[in-house]
Amino acid sequence: MQRFEYCNANTCAKELLALGPINMKMWCLFQWLTEHEQLQHGTQAEMIKLYVYDELVAFSLLENYAARTDKTKRYAGHLYQDLGVVHFVTMPDHRQKGYASLVADVMYKDVIQPLLSRHRNGHVYVTATARAVPLMQRAGIAATNLVTEFYSDLSFKEKVAEIINPS
Repeated sequence: MQRFEYCNANTCAKELLALGPINMKMWCLFQWLTEHEQLQHGTQAEMIKLYVYDELVAFSLLENYAARTDKTKRYAGHLYQDLGVVHFVTMPDHRQKGYASLVADVMYKDVIQPLLSRHRNGHVYVTATARAVPLMQRAGIAATNLVTEFYSDLSFKEKVAEIINPS
């Protein structure tokens, strides 16, 4: 029996820390939340967790930047808004069973798609890298809403603007 659960990471950080450092970046985020109760600059950490027979088998976390003014950029006369970075973790004993794809579908439909719909000004996008990219692509996110590499001010044109706004 499987069930999905939505939470803000600040309410479930202790549960996820108890799993051990399966993904070091997430471990640091959960550790921060247990010590400070919230992330900096208005960032929210929205999660979809998948349990199978009451055991956590996979989760996705969106570092949601929607409330951050520093994640909006005007470039070549166009407005761009970075709405966050999406991550996926599957517990080692449960890899290669399709759980990450299931979590990606729910994360996209229940969290990311509504977020994109609420932000229609300019070009809005989320970032997914490495193994998160095909998960998000299969979940149905439009190429114009997905950045697939981390970027800097110097690489913004190449890695963001030319990808999500190729005109």
